[in-house]
Amino acid sequence: MFLVWGGERTLIYNDAYVRILGDLHPSAMGRPFFEVWPDVRATVEPIIDAAAGGQESYFEDLPVRLRRHGLLEHAWFTFSYSPVIDEEGQVPGALCVCMETTKRVLLERRNNFLLQLSDALRSLDEPREIIAAAQQRLGEVLEANRVGYGDVEASGRYFTTLDNWTNGVPGRHGTHDLAGFGPEIHEALRRGEPLVVRDVATDPRTSAPAFVAAFDAIETRAAITASLVRGGRLVAALYVHTAEPRSWSELDSLLVQDVAERTWAEVARARAEAQASASEERYRRVFEQASDLILTADLEQVITDCNPAAAEAVGIARELAIGRKISEFISIEDYQRTTSMLRQKLEAGGTTRYDVRVRGASGQPLYWEINSGLTFDEAGRPMGLHVVGRDVTERKRWERHQELLIAELNHRVKNTLAVVQSLAYQTFKGTPQPEQAIKVYEGRLSALATAHNLLTRENWGTVDLRDLVEQALRPFCSGQRCIIDGPALRVAPAFAVSLTLALHELATNAQKYGALSASGQVSVEWQLVNDWITLVWTEAGGPAVVKPDRTGFGTRMLKRVLATDLGGDVELDFLESGLVCHVRAPFKDPPPQRL
Repeated sequence: MFLVWGGERTLIYNDAYVRILGDLHPSAMGRPFFEVWPDVRATVEPIIDAAAGGQESYFEDLPVRLRRHGLLEHAWFTFSYSPVIDEEGQVPGALCVCMETTKRVLLERRNNFLLQLSDALRSLDEPREIIAAAQQRLGEVLEANRVGYGDVEASGRYFTTLDNWTNGVPGRHGTHDLAGFGPEIHEALRRGEPLVVRDVATDPRTSAPAFVAAFDAIETRAAITASLVRGGRLVAALYVHTAEPRSWSELDSLLVQDVAERTWAEVARARAEAQASASEERYRRVFEQASDLILTADLEQVITDCNPAAAEAVGIARELAIGRKISEFISIEDYQRTTSMLRQKLEAGGTTRYDVRVRGASGQPLYWEINSGLTFDEAGRPMGLHVVGRDVTERKRWERHQELLIAELNHRVKNTLAVVQSLAYQTFKGTPQPEQAIKVYEGRLSALATAHNLLTRENWGTVDLRDLVEQALRPFCSGQRCIIDGPALRVAPAFAVSLTLALHELATNAQKYGALSASGQVSVEWQLVNDWITLVWTEAGGPAVVKPDRTGFGTRMLKRVLATDLGGDVELDFLESGLVCHVRAPFKDPPPQRL
């Protein structure tokens, strides 16, 4: 999370935001927001303007284009902006809690794209049509300048593409010498390794003048190439080119590889169909060699045949699957759905597409994406159905995992915003010195961030109490000036956040007025007795203590918020020798640490 503060909208952020900044950290701290992120101004400035006007906002998977590590990137973020309101009702700044969702968005786009591509290619019969469709769709989704697919001759050196898709650059179809782009590039392609070049001028494999010139000759500064090796020989390749340097992601490379595999498979299918006659042998070969899960059934939904892939998926021999009803492999609810879909096809024709849960041999449920249609006899009467399925179990599990993560994120964001809002209210309420209040507020936010960093490191499970105390006191004192002692204990997240804030307030007070303002000493000790934690903060060797006339925020938080959060009690003793704070709270067995 970060703050955009003041008229110049200065950027102030926590450690977690460093992952998003990349090489822009640490110089981004304290600079105007749009000096750090000039590329996102058109998208983000209206949102910050709205927050400055007191309006809260939330955006999920907002696309932006920004520059990190010197290269332009496509990125997506889920974030909220909340105005920070001072005691006079003014909005001096805005708090943004954000999470980069680029990987998830790209993965979803990749999965959807591959499903649509497979459907599109499956409907084509001519190899050149398949290649052209695959090139165009891949070029558009990656916003590339050129995409080409072609065969490699027997020596593995010369690559021929009959045509390519272009956007803003000339076509470069024909025969090319792969060795001309560098020996490392050529050997990687021959081994079937995905080739990712973000900038040919800086990549050590291509930066030699001769190789840069070879790429310049085809208007290319960045590329991804997926080579297909069959039987130990390079047989085909699919390349994606851009005229400018490009920060390719790992998912971009995987997408190109997947499209290459599908294009190869569909081209191979089309060529096989063109060469084979419309005989039972051709049907059987395609049927048995397909990687998709294929089965046929009669109108009573009794299986009449299935391919080896389908039989293997449910863990039985093909011969044992034939003659059994589909209902034996799916749930009652899913069987009702397949029956409804069959009725729909009989009444209206066409095909149907839906998901079902399948009982596999392992006992674990599998999720299949089903595309089915009717088969007809010579008179045109429905006689059965054919089913093409694809195992989408991993996708379903990932979707469920993402739902849980989003729900957990929403819960944490709400809790964090409540704490930050309370800190802002208490800090700026009635203060006559805004600049000093800002520094105090930053210190409290830093303490909150320290607690969150510890919890994040432990996956928001329990944290070690000693580690928590040491981290909280590190900005104030160390060594002999801070004595920390107590048994090994692990405490829950709510306890950790509350105690970190309390220790920050005590240490801040000690640094201003107490033991740490002079040559004194602070000790933090705790014990566990009869399921109760007793923690004692003791100051010694500082100025003589005088009980304050009024209760400040730190004291109110210690006596009210901390006591409430911990379900215990807090006592402050303003001894002349130094402040003593007693915290007593019930200790329950913390929940198991989450993975």
